[in-house]
Amino acid sequence: MKSTKPLNVFYLFTIFIFSTCQQQAKSPLPAFEVFCEMVANNAKPIALSQPMEAAAVDKWWKDFEKVAEKYGVELYKEENLPVSMLFPADVAQGKMVIIIYKGQRLVQYEQWKEDLEKANNDKKEKEALARRFGRLLGYSPQGINQLLTKNSDYRTLASFGVGQQITHLYYKDLEVAITFYSEKLGLQKMNDSTFYISEDAFIQLHPLSETHPEGQAKSTAIALLTDQLPQWYEYVQAQNIPIKYTYKPKEGGPHDGFVAIDPEGYLLEFEQFKQHPENELFMAVLSKSNPIDTKVNALNFYASITWTYHKDMLKMQAFYEEVLGYQLVADQGWTKIYQTSSTGFIGLVDECRGMEDYADAKAVELEWKVKNRTDLDNYAQQNWADYEYNEGRMKGPELYFYSIQ
Repeated sequence: MKSTKPLNVFYLFTIFIFSTCQQQAKSPLPAFEVFCEMVANNAKPIALSQPMEAAAVDKWWKDFEKVAEKYGVELYKEENLPVSMLFPADVAQGKMVIIIYKGQRLVQYEQWKEDLEKANNDKKEKEALARRFGRLLGYSPQGINQLLTKNSDYRTLASFGVGQQITHLYYKDLEVAITFYSEKLGLQKMNDSTFYISEDAFIQLHPLSETHPEGQAKSTAIALLTDQLPQWYEYVQAQNIPIKYTYKPKEGGPHDGFVAIDPEGYLLEFEQFKQHPENELFMAVLSKSNPIDTKVNALNFYASITWTYHKDMLKMQAFYEEVLGYQLVADQGWTKIYQTSSTGFIGLVDECRGMEDYADAKAVELEWKVKNRTDLDNYAQQNWADYEYNEGRMKGPELYFYSIQ
């Protein structure tokens, strides 16, 4: 007959944990202490306690003060938390919250509150003020987007499920370009002029057109991510493909690579990212990528970055984060890399330091495929008038054109 002692011990342990959790649930102190620790260590500029009845605040106030003193933070009783798009309108109705802060952060909060009270009913202004409050609470742009989506009709392009990224390039001699990517680089074809770089990142080649005539500035470069840089470098040299920047691996740097030139001047950056403080999230994201073999000696690529070149980086960041809704996965200071699909990325580059210059008219367009185009059209027609959205085509800041299919 089996012993019942292990089972009894299990039940006793379960009862102990359950009763402990119940006790903690009755006390606001554990969560309050976590928020104080976060503010003390600058993980959050300010923190808000859970909404509480005034009587409960009075009951726990001396305990709250002890915790605040322990962490060197200050407290402020907010009896009327303003309503913004960030949270449900009734989140603190009739209740009090305690603001946990250091230094001048309470002044910053009061300035925001004053501006909110003076604001009119303009949707853009209300969203901007909600984002300002979200930043004061320490939320990332993506976190703010999620709260706005949950509590309002706000949506981003990413809300509609982006599945592929396609970079469109334009050529005087299209056949030569197709042969180069198919035979010399050995990329797999999706169709006659569209090539896989990775699982869901593609380049599509086009003839010159009225929109993209001969001599138009490229203002882009394509990064081909691989862990086989020495082998690719040897191969590219053997094929007599022009090289703009040679392969010079650097110990301890964030990335290595070399830059080749395609038949009509587009720059191809063969690149490998490495563990480095600026790449920590990016490396985790890239770890999920499966290499796509080429026809060249078992060589492969596993992701792609389309670099675009800009004069106003802050405006472009706001567009990618607040309109398109993409996540920043690597911040190199003068470049910002956003994930658009599982293996497709856009890299925004300050033209003052990049390989290419900004140009108003440029020989590149970007396309993303979404899961729900109908709902996107309905939303975009009502909310994206500033970007001239029309049947899946829009014009972003600095005259970059985007297709959504």
